Amino acid sequence: MSNLSSLINRFHLLKQIPVFSKLHLLDLHRIARKAIVAEYKKGDIIAKEGNPPDYFYCLVSGRIRVYTDLSEGRKEGIDFIHRGNHFGVISVLTGENHSLTYEAINDSVLLQIAVDDFRGILKTVPQLGIELSHILSQRLRRQVKGTKTIFESNIISIYSPVKGTGSSTYAIHLALRLAKETKKKVIFVSIHTENSDGRRSEADVSPWKKSAVPLSDIVGDHDLILANIIKDDLDVDLLNVSLDREDSTSLRLISPFVSSLVGNYHYVVVDLPNDMDDVVLETLTQSDAIHLMSTDSRKDLDLVRRVIDRLEIKLKDRFREEKIKIIIRSLHEKIYLSFEEIDKVLDFPVYTALPTIHSSDLIAHVTSPYFNFQHCHDKSEYTKAVTRIAREIGGVLVGLALGGGAALGLAHIGIIRVLEQEDIPIDIVVGSSMGALIGSLWAAGKNAQELEVVAREFEKQSSITKLLDPPAFPISGLVRGAAIRRWLTKHLGNRTFYSTRIPLRIVAYDLIHREELILNSGSLVDAVCKSIAIPGVIRPTQEGDRLIIDGGVLNPLPTNVLASMGIKKIIAINVLQSPEQVYVGHKMTLEQTQALESVKFTQHPWKYFSYRLLKMLGKPFNPNIADIIVRTLQATEFVIAEQSAHQADVVIHPDLAGINWFELYKVDELIKRGEDAAHKHLPAIKKLIAE
Repeated sequence: MSNLSSLINRFHLLKQIPVFSKLHLLDLHRIARKAIVAEYKKGDIIAKEGNPPDYFYCLVSGRIRVYTDLSEGRKEGIDFIHRGNHFGVISVLTGENHSLTYEAINDSVLLQIAVDDFRGILKTVPQLGIELSHILSQRLRRQVKGTKTIFESNIISIYSPVKGTGSSTYAIHLALRLAKETKKKVIFVSIHTENSDGRRSEADVSPWKKSAVPLSDIVGDHDLILANIIKDDLDVDLLNVSLDREDSTSLRLISPFVSSLVGNYHYVVVDLPNDMDDVVLETLTQSDAIHLMSTDSRKDLDLVRRVIDRLEIKLKDRFREEKIKIIIRSLHEKIYLSFEEIDKVLDFPVYTALPTIHSSDLIAHVTSPYFNFQHCHDKSEYTKAVTRIAREIGGVLVGLALGGGAALGLAHIGIIRVLEQEDIPIDIVVGSSMGALIGSLWAAGKNAQELEVVAREFEKQSSITKLLDPPAFPISGLVRGAAIRRWLTKHLGNRTFYSTRIPLRIVAYDLIHREELILNSGSLVDAVCKSIAIPGVIRPTQEGDRLIIDGGVLNPLPTNVLASMGIKKIIAINVLQSPEQVYVGHKMTLEQTQALESVKFTQHPWKYFSYRLLKMLGKPFNPNIADIIVRTLQATEFVIAEQSAHQADVVIHPDLAGINWFELYKVDELIKRGEDAAHKHLPAIKKLIAE
C-alpha cells in the first residue's frame, strides 16, 4: 500500500512540473514508476561540477543556486532555479560531466530520474523529447554572442494592425509595470517606419519630443546604441528609432538590433507601428512574446487573424501558439462580441481584455524632456489589468487556492476582506467545491462586503430550504441542483471565465475516467455546479461520457493547479477541520447538550420543552445520509489537503472548531474566524509579496 501511495504521490508531482504537464496520463504513470522523490537540506550540494551525470532533476519545492567553482574556493553565480524548473538534461543527454554546481538555498524537494531510466523514457515518450527540445532552443536563442548574463532577457513586441486601439498606451504602461513589479531593468523601444522622404503615416501621432534615431546609423555599434538610450525620470529607459520602409536592407537590421539589447535589459518592450510590413513581421518573429491588440469588431479581428497566418507561414515549425497573446481593447463599455464569438472569428484563444480608460482614471500628463503621455493611476481597473499581465511575464504572480468545506467555506470571505484591506495583490484564483463558489463570485467582481451580503441570505436557518429540491426518486443525489443553479444564476448571471475581473480556474472531477478537470472556459454557473456536486448529495453533471462531481473529493486544496501553471507565490486557504478541531467541536457539542439536559422545567419551561421537542423531531434524521457522506468525505479530504498545503508558501487554516459543515447561518462567526486567521498570517503574506 505504501508503494502505491508513493507512486500516486510521484504522479501528482509530475503533473505540477511544466515540462511534464502536457503529457498523456499513461506516459505520466510510466515516468512516475521510474522517478524518486529526494529531500535536500539548505546548503546541500545536489550535483557538483565535474561529477558524472546521475539524474535528470525537477525542483518540486525550495530554491537552488547554480554556480561554477573558481580557484581558492571562490564561486561565481550563474542562475537560480525555482519550483517547477528542471536541470541536468544536458549532462544526461551527452554523458558529459556536470559543468555547474547546484546547491539548495532552502530545504528543497526534488523529483529525480536516473540517467539510464531517463534515456529509456525519451525513447518511449517522444513528446517529452519535443518539449525538452523547445525549452533548450529557447535557452540558446537568448544567449547573446559575447555577452555574459546571469539573467534571462525577454523581447516583448506590442502590435496592432488597427489604428486607435491604444497599443502604444498599453506598451508604455506594460513597460512601467514590469519595472515596478519585477524590480528589473526594462527598456521601452519605439520603432517607427518612415518613407524615404522622412514622413510617417498620416495617422501616426508621436508622443516623442525628440526625433527618432535612424536605426541604420547605430545598428552594429553596441556602444552607439547604448549612447542613444534615454535615461529619463521614468522607471524605464527609452529608445526611439526609425526605419526606412523602402530601404531593402532594413530587414537585416532588426535581428542584430533587438539582440543587442537583451544583454543589458531583462525586458525589452517594443512598440511597433500599425502598418503591417516586412519590418514589423521580422520584428515579431524575433520576439519572445507577441501581444496582438484588436478592437472587438469582426473587421479588426480579421486583420489580426491575417497577422497570425503570416507569422505561422514565416515561422513554420518554430511557430508557438503560446507566445502570442490576443488582447481585446473594447472601445465601449459593452463588448461588441462575446469572447467565445471572438475565439471563433479568430480561431485562436483570446488572452484577456483591457478595461476602458475613463477620464477619472488618468493622472495629469507625464511630461519629460523626451516623452509625453497620459498615465493611469494605480487604482484604475486598466492599471490593475496591465499589472497582472506584467506580473505574469515577470514570473511574480501571486496565486490564491480556495479549498472546499461546505459552509466552512464562508470563512474565505473574512480572509478575502483582509487581503483587500491590505492591498495584497492576487493574480489568479483557483477554487474547489465551496472555494469554487466563493472564488467565482469574487473573481466576477464582488468585493468582500458584497460577498458578505450574499452569505447573509442564509442567516435564517430556514433559508437553506430554498436550495433544496429533492427528486421524486433520489437515484444519483438527494438534491437535483436546479434550485442551486437558479441561485447561482441570480448572482453570476451569464458571466463566463473571460468576463472575470481576476483570472479563475475551477476544479471538478470526472468519475468515469477518474480524471481531474481544470475548468477555465465557458459559463461560470456551469463550472461551479460541477465543482460543488457532492457525491450522493447533489446530482452530478452528465456531459457526454463524463460524470462530473465535486472537485474537492480528490483535490480539496488545489495548489497543484497553481504550481503546474508556474505560479511561484502561492497562498492557500484550508477551511477543513483537523482531527483536533473536530474533537474540540464534539466536546463543545457534548457540553451544550449536557447544559440543555440539565435545564429544569420550573426554571425555563419554554427552553425545557423546545429542546426536547427538537430532539424528538430530529431523532429520525440523525444520523442522516447527507451528514454521513459529507463527514466521511471531509475526513479524507483533510488528509489530502494537508499534503497539498506543502505546495503553498503560506497556508491559512482558520480555527473552525464547533461549526458544522451545514451551518451556513453562522455567517458572522465564520467570517470573523477567517479574518482572525488572515491577520495572524499577514506578516508571512507581506514577506512573500515583497520577495
